[in-house]
Amino acid sequence: MLGKLEGMKDVIEQVNRQFKDPDLTTFVCVCIPEFLSLYETERLVQELTKFEIDAHNIIINQVLFDEEAVESKLLKERIKMQQKYIDQFYLLYDDFHIMKLPLLPGEVCGVEALRTLSQHFVTPYKPSFTRGTVEEVQQRITTLRLQLEEAELELERLQKGKEEA
Repeated sequence: MLGKLEGMKDVIEQVNRQFKDPDLTTFVCVCIPEFLSLYETERLVQELTKFEIDAHNIIINQVLFDEEAVESKLLKERIKMQQKYIDQFYLLYDDFHIMKLPLLPGEVCGVEALRTLSQHFVTPYKPSFTRGTVEEVQQRITTLRLQLEEAELELERLQKGKEEA
């Protein structure tokens, strides 16, 4: 039994050395731009520092980008809130490598989804439309036309239902 414990001690010491060697191991903190996540990231960074584990990389996930064509008041408010915490991340971790990833319409599941997401690690995410461009205004017009068509169809259904009642 003592021999097994001695063997485990050697393995634990080797793993500990590897964790403390920044050429072999680095920890990437992944968070979202909200208060609790900022707080927990700070706690994590402090704990890792205490154990001499490199953690100079932060990924801020689920970011709504201000440059994107956003019409929703709710999303506009979330963008403001997120930006406040993103600014705090940059102030707290000015010597860290910080990367922002966009909020996606669905979960990242499967190899292809991971490949698509991993492209943002090499090339930073850029919104598909920048506010105030011809393309963005054309996209907004297209979206508004589709919404108008849907509203007209709904109105027709409601009017038919009212006539039948």
